[in-house]
Order: sequence, then C-alpha cells, then structure tokens
Amino acid sequence: MNDLIDMHCHLGLMSNGEEVAAAFACDALIFNNTVSPAAWQGERRVFASFPNVTTGFGMHPWWVADGAADEEQCLELLETWEPRVIGEVGLDLGSRHQATAADQQRVFAAIARWAGRAGGRLVSLHAVHAAAEVLDILEGSGTAESCRCIFHWFSGPSDQLKRAIADGCFFSCGPRMLRTGKGREYVKAIPAERLLLETDLPAEQGDRCTFDELCGQLQSAAEAIAAIKGPETLQVIADTSEALLALHSPLAERFAGGFESFR
Repeated sequence: MNDLIDMHCHLGLMSNGEEVAAAFACDALIFNNTVSPAAWQGERRVFASFPNVTTGFGMHPWWVADGAADEEQCLELLETWEPRVIGEVGLDLGSRHQATAADQQRVFAAIARWAGRAGGRLVSLHAVHAAAEVLDILEGSGTAESCRCIFHWFSGPSDQLKRAIADGCFFSCGPRMLRTGKGREYVKAIPAERLLLETDLPAEQGDRCTFDELCGQLQSAAEAIAAIKGPETLQVIADTSEALLALHSPLAERFAGGFESFR
C-alpha cells in the first residue's frame, strides 16, 4: 500500500504512536514530525526500529512559544547530530502566537541557516499567516536552493504559492485542506510532481489513533486530489514521496535516482 504515504504526522503526540508505526510497518511509509529537539531525541530512538518511519528534527513555532528550546540549543544539536530530516519547523504569526514572533523568527532562521549550509536536507514547514516570511528565510539562507522543502497544509496567499512553486517547494495536503475551496484551487495550481499526502494526526496531543484512521485520511486526500488532477496523479505522488523519504532514511537503497533528479 505504498501509494498511501503519510508525509506529515506526529507519532510522538499520539498516545499509541509505536502501535501505529508497527501497523504501518509492512504497508506504508511515514514522515514523523517532532515538535522540539527534546522530542526528536526521544522519538529518534523510539522509532529507530521501524524502517518505514523517518523522524524529523523539529522545533514547532508553538513550542518555541512554550520555551522548549532557543536558537543556540537547536544549533548545538544540529551541529552535533547533523540530522538528514528537519520538521516540523517554521513560523506561526497568527493572533494566538504573534507575541512570540521575534523568538520564532530567530529560531527558524538559525535552523534554516544550518540546513542551507549543510544542504541535502528534507524540511517540513509550518507557515500560518507567514508564507512570505518563511520564504524570505528559506531563500535568504540558501535552504530553498540546497534542500527539499515541503509546505505542510499551505494556506498562504496565491502570490506566495506561486513563489513557493518557483522555489521548487513541495506541498503536503490532507483532508482538512482539501475540504476548502481555496485548498482545492491550490491543488489545481501545484504541479503533480510537487504534491504529497498528509494526515497531520493526531488532532489533539495525546489522542489515540488507529491504522484505519490514518489510512482513511490518506485515502480521503488521495480521492480528492484524483478528482481534481486525475487518478494518474496518485502514482506520481507515491513515487515522489517514496523517493524523498528514501533519500534521507534507511530506505535509500530503494531509490537510485539521486538527489539531483529533483533539481
């Protein structure tokens, strides 16, 4: 069932993340996003035995607001461990998180500078009321050029969508995005080879999730995209997803195209 690949979820926020990972083990791949460096350190060990799970180094903007780590702590860990996969990182400049905008920008800019210098990283991005600011940082740091960047649930204005497409970004789309007219219009505009599927589960931290729930959400997103772009798009999405994860995980031997095939 590798045509259903979850390119953005949070196994560590589920009450039963290991159970979900095990259920997926023989069937599909998961890009597990973490929300803080401490969470990444724990989850990279917990899910190391699951070859279908790729776990990203995260510093979610909400957790920046909670003081989970500052830019110096993030840089120290990045330089020590040199993770191949980054996520979830970015900015949330909505009204609930505007008070920590300066801290968010410092932390995200530091992570982006590291990724831009290191190159070859896979980066999953959070951008709420901040598409232009996130793109400014990606472009200014060199990350847009040297890494593969995925906008998770892109909701910015259409001019910034065009800018992100021009920068070579990918876009992970879930059922909630595809239930909106704006989301469906954006799927029309995004090239098929830049589209990915996601669940963004769990809905709330500590929720219990099931294999069937994740599969159901992925199938729902896949059906919505197929209705917009055509059923042949789903194989393109699956191939792109598997290749992106394989370049940055123990699955690398399954993909022989190399990083440059995405340039």
